[in-house]
Amino acid sequence: MPITLADIAEALGVSKMTVSRAINNDPKIKAETRERVMEVVRKMNYRPNQNARALATNRSYLLGLVVPDLMHSYYAEIAKAIESVARPAGYEILLCTTDENAAKEVAEVAALRHRTDGLIIASAVASPNVRVYREMIQEGTRMVLLDRHFDRIACPSVITNNVRVGLLATEHLIALGHRRIGHLHGPDVRVADDRLEGYKQALMNHQIAYDEDLVRSCGFLEINGYQAMRRWIAEGNLPTAIFAGNDPAAIGAINALFEAGLNVPDEMAIVGAGCIHYGDLLRVPLTTVGWDIAKMGQQAARLLINAITMKSNKNSPNNAPKHFSPTIIPPQLIVRRSCGAIR
Repeated sequence: MPITLADIAEALGVSKMTVSRAINNDPKIKAETRERVMEVVRKMNYRPNQNARALATNRSYLLGLVVPDLMHSYYAEIAKAIESVARPAGYEILLCTTDENAAKEVAEVAALRHRTDGLIIASAVASPNVRVYREMIQEGTRMVLLDRHFDRIACPSVITNNVRVGLLATEHLIALGHRRIGHLHGPDVRVADDRLEGYKQALMNHQIAYDEDLVRSCGFLEINGYQAMRRWIAEGNLPTAIFAGNDPAAIGAINALFEAGLNVPDEMAIVGAGCIHYGDLLRVPLTTVGWDIAKMGQQAARLLINAITMKSNKNSPNNAPKHFSPTIIPPQLIVRRSCGAIR
């Protein structure tokens, strides 16, 4: 026999209504109670009857997840974390990848929003072009921004402090004696711009002049870092250290350096960002600035399910707050072996 709400309620000594509200992230339920309920839900492997729920509530119990690239283990880890919250609450995930292509992303979101109860989006859309999302939200679409934040969008977001990411990475290289520090700047999104700002702040804090020739455009994929580094090697006049916009770009750059016969960390120090899970398994374990990726994904899922529940309870597409402060997951420096001191 399948596990029911009554079984969970009996195991906990609470009412079926309490269990139902906890599973659906009802804000009236205390966090401690919700955690107790979800622990039993996982242990008993409870699975709601999706068809019955959908008919009763006029909801699909599907969440859309839109990310740039699942080959990037960073987003694979986030997807797993989102699923760890969504499944016990009775939601399934519809996943789309965008390859950091803004037009493809908007098309995927436009299609998914009519098939799902809400969306979690790691957006590649540049800040000036987010009007389309603002209009979707005004029409009642529930969404949460992941690893992105737009000031003019009235929806929750979960991010790290990306200015501090750039600051920590660059400060580490400066502490090792480097003064000529390059930066592989990511795509045209606020995350990349904030990390560049942190890089600039660190230079300024140590009276090191900012040199725009030491900042090279680069996407967030491994191939982007590889190609950007190959061009730089061909031009010559390399820095002694590099802060890459994220870990895949750093790994691509390291591969290009080794291919050219340049040693990391002896001839070039490199710091990444994101702390992807295999960064410590590389031939040169990657020094990086990381944050709790699982917590980021789990919090995004909770925020979205809560927004969906509020919309359902109040039966109005316009009940969302007009302003949201981002949820910030703090970054920290993780020192490995890709950074040598200046010689």
